[in-house]
Amino acid sequence: MSQGLLALGVVWGLATLVWLWSLRHRDVSVADIFWPLYHVIVAVILYIESGANSLFAAAILGLICIWGLRLALHIGRRQNGKSEDHRYTSVRNANGHKFPYTSLYLIFLPQALMAWGISLVLLPIFTELGAVNWTQWLFLGVALLGLLFEVVADLQLTRFRADMPPSAVLNSGLWKLSRHPNYFGEWLFWLGICLVSMHYSIWRPILAMALLTFLLTRMTGVKRMESDIEERRPGYAEYVAHTSSFFPWRQLLIAGLVTFSMMPDVQAAAAGRDQAQASDHGTTQTWLFRAFIDKKEVGYHSFKAYHHKSGVRLEGEAKFAYKVLGFTVFSYKHAVIEEYDNDFCLQKITSNTQIKDKSLALKGILTPQGFAVDAPTNEVHDTQCVMPFAYWAPTFIAQSELLNGQTGELMQVSIYPENQPDNSAETNYRIVTNEMSLAIRYDSAGKWVGLISDLPAKRKLIYKLDTYKTEGQDFLAVSK
Repeated sequence: MSQGLLALGVVWGLATLVWLWSLRHRDVSVADIFWPLYHVIVAVILYIESGANSLFAAAILGLICIWGLRLALHIGRRQNGKSEDHRYTSVRNANGHKFPYTSLYLIFLPQALMAWGISLVLLPIFTELGAVNWTQWLFLGVALLGLLFEVVADLQLTRFRADMPPSAVLNSGLWKLSRHPNYFGEWLFWLGICLVSMHYSIWRPILAMALLTFLLTRMTGVKRMESDIEERRPGYAEYVAHTSSFFPWRQLLIAGLVTFSMMPDVQAAAAGRDQAQASDHGTTQTWLFRAFIDKKEVGYHSFKAYHHKSGVRLEGEAKFAYKVLGFTVFSYKHAVIEEYDNDFCLQKITSNTQIKDKSLALKGILTPQGFAVDAPTNEVHDTQCVMPFAYWAPTFIAQSELLNGQTGELMQVSIYPENQPDNSAETNYRIVTNEMSLAIRYDSAGKWVGLISDLPAKRKLIYKLDTYKTEGQDFLAVSK
């Protein structure tokens, strides 16, 4: 245990020096940078003092160093040039003028002690390591997965903060699985290390994981981070309602439900293709719209509806690029596949959307419990017949709720006919939601022929029908 006491003395000495630096600069946030570095220092001391020389021990040490140095650099870059973190400022204000001195035993020394206590799970790995079995390598893989999870979450957050205003809420990527995926990644990293340690010791890794879980969820992590976040980000309350705080159980369960429910249909389709009969042949409708913002052409939106005996399969694609003086100020890409039954009730949807640098992915499927979506909303809509913005469908104008094909949100809508000249052969309908207003044009036969959507600054997004055709095709052949 002498190695452990040596490591404790070193990290406490370093914590004292960091505290002195914080007094000079009146910034306790520097403590966050040294949290991962304490782990690295303890790991290096335990490794050297134990005399460990195996490949597995070196892999453990290397992973700890990569995790700690990467996290310290990330936090340092994030804090560079900024004032003290609001979490520490609130503690400073609560403790009054003595806080600069009491922060040594309130923050710096306890933090070093907790990092030391967690890192002691490495001691039996380095000192008692014998023959390494496949489960130990598997648990090391869990730690690596946690590291990758944390890195990706941090990169997504950094990119989001660079492009969006401070009040915006990140709810895509890993941040749609958990409100704090970077903390969850750190938890998963140490879970892998502790599972390795359990080959030699039981209580030490259990206590370490209990302490880490408490820190990340209740003390310095999730609870303190979210204490006043709704004041700074008004949309955060809705995000909380649909997203797990730490463990992404709800989102993963819904994603699993969607994936599992879709798999049998995919397999059945593959197995039945060779036995398809001529009765499966149907009609294909194709729309190609040219898209304009006011009078400036910006791209296109195409739709293909394959009608077959079981319903309709729709494939859509849109690409917009709005340029000013040769520079792209707005871009939009969207691809979707939708499956409907013969009543035009949505059975499945898969879409991918990119708005400038922001990406959204959506999967949804009808289940006995309702329409389940794996998206930023991550929920099951309590309905057996839902429709997205399917302007082409003959039952569209009768809808009072529509599914947002980008986010999975079920939106309340009002659809009503608009006044038009008596001699007009077209019929116009106005679609209004809380977020938008647009007009849809149909010809005398009820075919969708145009769209005008209101944009900010009194601009208009206009769809002009360029090509429409109907043809007989084998749906099973074109969907291969």
